[in-house]
Amino acid sequence: MDILTASKEFYWYHCVELTPGVVTDGDHDMTSHLPAFRFPERMDGLQVLDIGRASGFFAFEFERRGAVVTATELPSLMDWDFVGGDWARDQRLKGIPDIDAANLKFIHGAFEFARRARRSKVIGKLIKAYDISPEAFGGQKFDLVFAGSLTSHLRDPILAMERIYAMTRQYAVISAPVFELMEGDEQPLMKLVGTFDHDRRSWWNVNQRGLQEMLYCAGFRSVETVGSFRLNNMRDKSISILHVVMHAWV
Repeated sequence: MDILTASKEFYWYHCVELTPGVVTDGDHDMTSHLPAFRFPERMDGLQVLDIGRASGFFAFEFERRGAVVTATELPSLMDWDFVGGDWARDQRLKGIPDIDAANLKFIHGAFEFARRARRSKVIGKLIKAYDISPEAFGGQKFDLVFAGSLTSHLRDPILAMERIYAMTRQYAVISAPVFELMEGDEQPLMKLVGTFDHDRRSWWNVNQRGLQEMLYCAGFRSVETVGSFRLNNMRDKSISILHVVMHAWV
C-alpha cells in the first residue's frame, strides 16, 4: 500500500505534505495563507508551542523553519467543549461504538501518521486548552505560542487566552474566525452561536475588535492585526470563513 492510500485511514483537517510532492486530502490547504500569519522565515532555535495542532500543518511548518516544536491536541473526542455540556457529550458518545478507534481516526491518527512519514521531531502532548500551564510543561514557557481557529470552539475563550499568555515568553500568534458588520466594528463584540451549530462544537464568533480586546483582557500588552484570509473548505466549496491573524506581545 502506498503512503497516500494508507493516509486515508484517518481524517485530515489540514492538507499535509507527507513526503516531497505527496500531500494528504484535507479539509483545508493552508499553504497559500501562510503570508497572512507573518511568521519569521527562519525560526532556528525558537521554542514554539502549537495549541490545537489538528493534523499538524503548522507544527510541521514551524519545524521546517528551524523551530523546536511542541504541539498539543485534545486527549479525546469527548474532551470537546460541547455546547450543552454533559448532555451533548453523552448524546455524542451514544453514536460512537468504539471511542478509542474514533480518537485514532479523528483526533490523533493523522498527526502521528504524518510525524512518522516526515520523520519529524515535533513533540506531541495531549491536553485541553484550559489545562495548559507552565507547570504542565515542566515549568517551560515558549518564545512563540500559536493557536489557530480555537476561540470559536471554547465556552470560555478568554480563559484559554489567559492560559496562552501564561505560556508565552515573547509573543503569541492567534488566528480566529470573525464576522463583519456594516456598523459597530469599533465595538468589541461576540456573537453566541450555541445551539445554532448542529454539531454542538461552536460557541462564539467575534468581530476583529472583539478578538483584540480578548487578548488585552488576557494580559497581553500589545496586539496588532497582521493579516486576514478566507478559510475555504476543500471538500465543501460553499464554506468560506473570514479569519484575522493577530500578534500579541507579552
